[in-house]
Amino acid sequence: MRYRATGVGTSVVSAQWERKDDDREIARRVLNLLEDRRLLWIDLRWEIPSDCAYSADYTRKELAKHLDNPEISEGLTRDLKALQGLFRDFMGKCDDRRPPHGFGFGADEVSVAIGELRAQVGIIVGTLAATYDLEVSDDLASIVPDAEGWFFERFGIERN
Repeated sequence: MRYRATGVGTSVVSAQWERKDDDREIARRVLNLLEDRRLLWIDLRWEIPSDCAYSADYTRKELAKHLDNPEISEGLTRDLKALQGLFRDFMGKCDDRRPPHGFGFGADEVSVAIGELRAQVGIIVGTLAATYDLEVSDDLASIVPDAEGWFFERFGIERN
């Protein structure tokens, strides 16, 4: 976190400071947001399509708030826009008005869409955590791909 001087006084020496978020702080807030999204890690049997769509919409809107930060770098902007796009695309796949297709639990369109979302978000979560040296909850870490154990070894997480 950075601070920027916004004013100084003269009669009784004073200074005013403004807190400025750096990329690490923004990334930390994004990971905290994602850790609270059950959609990303809870057992598929407990998911309700309309709740999933609501959660994705909420996440997309919260990511937009972080993207409005004038202090954000191009690299982090790219990652957050990618996340925002993933949640937007997912919302289109969770439309309750469409008839279900598939051959039983786990094969319907929403379950497939959740799996795709988790896989793609997991890559970005791992990248953010590694880039900014941030901790990730066990639940959220469960969607990060285990490419030769790099992520889990880095954060000392044991997987069952």
